[in-house]
Amino acid sequence: MFVISLVLGFCLLTSVPAVQLDDVPSVGEILNRMKVHDEWQRRYLIEYRAQRNFSATNLRFEKDATLEVMTTFRRPDTFESQVLRSEGSKVIRERVFDKILEAENETQTTSVKQQIDIVPANYTFTYIGREECAGRECYRLGIAPKRQEKYLIDGQIWIDAEDWGIVRIQGSPAKRPSFWARQTQIDRRYKRIDGMWLSDSLESISDVLIAGRSSLKIRYSYQSIQTDPHYGAAANSASLVQIAK
Repeated sequence: MFVISLVLGFCLLTSVPAVQLDDVPSVGEILNRMKVHDEWQRRYLIEYRAQRNFSATNLRFEKDATLEVMTTFRRPDTFESQVLRSEGSKVIRERVFDKILEAENETQTTSVKQQIDIVPANYTFTYIGREECAGRECYRLGIAPKRQEKYLIDGQIWIDAEDWGIVRIQGSPAKRPSFWARQTQIDRRYKRIDGMWLSDSLESISDVLIAGRSSLKIRYSYQSIQTDPHYGAAANSASLVQIAK
């Protein structure tokens, strides 16, 4: 789910100060509700088609490139991308964009997903606070990976307080993706569509040896989304997940 961040890093955006309240659920309760929503979404979402626009820039060498990709997801784990247009620096296109698409294919299998999912088996969680996220109430948690692996993130996540989907992920890879990347940070945002939280954008910045600072941005535009009416609305996801088991 976070492979794109491993080639380049993030653009750190200003956060709203966290406010601790007495009536918030425990971290365990938040994680349990997040798990229920994730299981519901995996059952509810049948397919989507999204156009993704990539742009990458290296300021030191004044190089940039863009890529347009049509991506199709089909339940349970088919993920296909077709390149529509590719322009700019050949080095960026081959060493950044191509590597991203290759890594996405690598992480789509169920076994690999289990190793990188944001769950207690892979992370230690701490409560930071309660915040507003684009007009919606969220819980902010710190995440610390239990293993030093490049597909795990050391940072923080924001969880929607109404339907318990992940709204935002911010941090750095637990392991440097390469010798050349001295520091990489990411900021990934999700958008709410019919109770589901789907990728909306990724912004990143990497400090690369010799090459200096490089930036990457990815924007998502959904062309179609197909869902399974059997699993109903997100508000009923908890009971529906239990029934479906």
